[in-house]
Amino acid sequence: MKLRNPLIASLAIAGAGALAWIARSKRPQLPEPAAEPPRLGYSRNGSAPAPVAETGAS
Repeated sequence: MKLRNPLIASLAIAGAGALAWIARSKRPQLPEPAAEPPRLGYSRNGSAPAPVAETGAS
């Protein structure tokens, strides 16, 4: 079978190979980091408990 334009055919094959190489070489994106879990001893609204020295308790 004789192609009408072998230059176009070779460019198409080269382009398909380049696309396959690019798709294979792409690294997958890392997922977003998970939200930090609440620390033990702290309230749910994010405010820290007052230190003993500031409460006036002695």
